[in-house]
Amino acid sequence: MALSLFAGPATAEPFFLPAPAEGQWTAADKQLHFAGSLAISASLRTVGRTDGESFGGAVAIGVLKEVYDATLKPRRKGRGASWKDLAADILGAAAGIAIAGALER
Repeated sequence: MALSLFAGPATAEPFFLPAPAEGQWTAADKQLHFAGSLAISASLRTVGRTDGESFGGAVAIGVLKEVYDATLKPRRKGRGASWKDLAADILGAAAGIAIAGALER
């Protein structure tokens, strides 16, 4: 008689949160994502990194944050990545580059 290692079928949690759980576009969390990415990309830009490096660095940090949210964040805090958070990261990174570029002129 074979012994089963699993009690039942494996159920994988979705990587991204369901849309209603992501919160409003104007939520404080989205504002923090935007501001953080803006600060990172503008900082990288002002120390001599290219637009692409600055944008990529800021967005990469945002992606890593979402990977953390989906894989390591405690379940009691609502585990899952957010498309809206990633969008706020991208917009913030672009805004940081635009502001840094405008200040160089």
